[in-house]
Amino acid sequence: MRSKTATVSYPDDSVVLKVPKINSLDTSSPRPFWSVMIPVYNPPLPYLEETLRCVLDQDAGADQMQIEVIDDASPNGAPTEFIRKLAGERVTVHCEPRNLGLARIWNRCIERARGEWVHILHQDDLVFPGFYQSLRSGVQKFPQAGVALCRHAYCDESGHWHRLSILEMPSPGLLQNFVEPLVTAERVQCAAIAVRRSTYEQLGGFNPDLKHALDWEMWIRIASKFPFFYEPKILACWRNHPGATASRQIRSGENIRDIAKAIGIWRKYLPEGEGQRLAEIAANRFSYEGFWMARHLLGQNDFEASLNQLDAALACKSTFRLQLSAAKIRAKVHAKRILKWRQPRLASASP
Repeated sequence: MRSKTATVSYPDDSVVLKVPKINSLDTSSPRPFWSVMIPVYNPPLPYLEETLRCVLDQDAGADQMQIEVIDDASPNGAPTEFIRKLAGERVTVHCEPRNLGLARIWNRCIERARGEWVHILHQDDLVFPGFYQSLRSGVQKFPQAGVALCRHAYCDESGHWHRLSILEMPSPGLLQNFVEPLVTAERVQCAAIAVRRSTYEQLGGFNPDLKHALDWEMWIRIASKFPFFYEPKILACWRNHPGATASRQIRSGENIRDIAKAIGIWRKYLPEGEGQRLAEIAANRFSYEGFWMARHLLGQNDFEASLNQLDAALACKSTFRLQLSAAKIRAKVHAKRILKWRQPRLASASP
């Protein structure tokens, strides 16, 4: 049942992480290799169409690829008719009776997945031709891999690329000891990663206590137990746009606060000493990113979001020097607010 909890020991029996349990499947029946699971919530239909088409263009057939849209009780209703017109019966649509939230709907995707490998593809992200074939070839060559990752692009609402993920290695192969790279820089987006279902069965599902960093914590959890297969070709794209969950979390500061919570979780299950060392690196990194984002939002005159990022950054790491930097940014915010308030009054007072 969905409410059951898996207890996973890291790195030995001294630390237990309680996360939702993912039950094993009956392996005696034929299974597809892939389960492409697309969780949706009030999806923008043009984006959803792009997402579905990029999967259908690589459709290996129902015996090799499960394709399913899982609607998380969208207030406007599931886009069932839209999907039927686009894909006929090829894409299954499952509707949750009540909203589960991010972690639980992702876990529901895993629970419903029948394939050996699970790809959770978001409603506005993309995969490029060759994604499924390249990753399948890679994990068949390296069966010890618990996860498969490709290099990926970041794009805006119009699909224009603005940067690429880090090139981990120049040719396909295994990434060993990948925990520290995951901590020190942004290396993974969900569109670019597929996970062996048995990996989730062993390590449990996404942690519902996290709202923003739940995927980051999961990749660190997996990397502490399994090597990653890596494909250096750019085969996926993560889309950021004003309506995206990540954009809303940045404006509220929830992104950095949740990252700080995730650091506290994985620090405990990594080897003693190593966990503390990496936690300090991560706190420095995300505090710096929060300050950078606060300045960026201030430049856009988004004063509330700038202050939210600032408060979250200090919650991640606080020193006298950072407090002083925060005071300077707050002073600039208040000065710009006063200037913005005075400008229309000065203009109306002009002869």
